[in-house]
Amino acid sequence: MSESLLDSTTYRAIRVFAAQKIRMATVYQEYGLHMGQEFMLAQLWREDGLTQSQLAERLRVSAPAITKVVRSLERGGLVRRAPDESDGRVVRVQLTERGRALEAPITAAWYAVEAELFAELSPKQRDALRHLAAVSPASG
Repeated sequence: MSESLLDSTTYRAIRVFAAQKIRMATVYQEYGLHMGQEFMLAQLWREDGLTQSQLAERLRVSAPAITKVVRSLERGGLVRRAPDESDGRVVRVQLTERGRALEAPITAAWYAVEAELFAELSPKQRDALRHLAAVSPASG
């Protein structure tokens, strides 16, 4: 009898992180956000005024995906698009006051949910997870 993919380490890890995703989605609903939008906001919280192409590069997603998220965040009053001061052909994505105000509660919620996960792990498992995240090519 061959092994099932349901017994794989990757599948089990996906299940753990899916539970985290569900926890975060619940929190995001309180703020009118959808999963994935927090990553764009986090980039802008770190460096406001990035172009859409810079956001696509940093988030490792396509330009059309960025456009869709920017439009959604713009409709929600969290960001605005504005021409670059030195080159009017370049459009920058900027946080609104409302978008900036979400930094503290969303960041706190993120780390609270992460702490819940870490509380379920042994110190050795936490170290292994931190190590895996540090060497992952998807980190950033």
